[in-house]
Amino acid sequence: MATIRDVAKAAGVSIATVSRALNGNTHLAADTRQKVLAAAEELGYQKDRLAAAMRTGRTGAIGLVVGDVMNPFYAMLAHCVERAVHSHKASLVLSNAHEDGESYENGIRALAKQGVDGLLVVPPSRVSPGWKHPDSPEGMAMVALDREAPGSKIPSVVIDSSRAMQDLGEHLRASGYRHPAYLAGPEFSLSEQRRAEKLQEALANCGFGKLEVEYCPHEAVSAASAARALLALYRPDIIICASNQIALGVLMIAKSMGMQLGADLGLAAIDDIPWFSVMSPAISVIDQPVDKLANLGVTVLMKQIFGASYLPKAGDRLVAGEGAFIPRESTQGPQLSAQYAGRWLPESGKTV
Repeated sequence: MATIRDVAKAAGVSIATVSRALNGNTHLAADTRQKVLAAAEELGYQKDRLAAAMRTGRTGAIGLVVGDVMNPFYAMLAHCVERAVHSHKASLVLSNAHEDGESYENGIRALAKQGVDGLLVVPPSRVSPGWKHPDSPEGMAMVALDREAPGSKIPSVVIDSSRAMQDLGEHLRASGYRHPAYLAGPEFSLSEQRRAEKLQEALANCGFGKLEVEYCPHEAVSAASAARALLALYRPDIIICASNQIALGVLMIAKSMGMQLGADLGLAAIDDIPWFSVMSPAISVIDQPVDKLANLGVTVLMKQIFGASYLPKAGDRLVAGEGAFIPRESTQGPQLSAQYAGRWLPESGKTV
């Protein structure tokens, strides 16, 4: 079995350089690191992780506490995080918080007890009023992804969708929509509140009046009930959804009411998923670059773990990229179909 000395000899470098390269040290020259990795692969060298952990105090494992793996966006985020972590020759340990504050805090404690070197976390959306993000366990490196961590000292890495929201508003105005409504995530989530405020501001800049907002969990059944309430109370001509799971709830209620999307009711969603583009009608979205979110989050965490010269300050908000509005058939403009014209909205006592 090849040893670290064999790798050092084959690569023509010191044992210390081999160790730094295999542990993902970001200060090592790229060509040197690549030479070491190539030699290790050719010799079939395998790190003794237990010995390395005892020697360095690191396990080579990174923890990820994700919102809910049932949400395609977070499944893709976990995939991209794992790929980025592997590029640093580390492994990923996953905990699913089910968007619940208590499960989230339990996940953080459990991963810390397993000895991960650092934590990437997606703060939960379903929390009680005044919820504060827990501190990092024993000073462990921790970075929040996608959502900010309220009341916390840890940095967050997010996507800025301000320009995309403005583009959405201009598109809706040009397409003839006049009464938009927004299905937001849970009401007590700081990130959901800020996103609703940004959307309201963007639409106001495009000439729209008050945006009617209904809050609901990021799950289809709850979103369907919230969509029914929106339609009955406000009769919007388009519903904008805070996530693909909420959009699924709108699709369910629209089908049950015999509505034709893109004609009877417009629909736009934040977060794209592969089948949105192949549906009929295809769903307009604000697409978020999840790969950039994962890559920057992992980079910032690794800098914390390895003590790089740059360290994010407590509460820093780092932008990984910008969202992009993608117009599709579901926002082609309001025009009641013959099938739906005159139908009664549930519990409204009014016809369309």
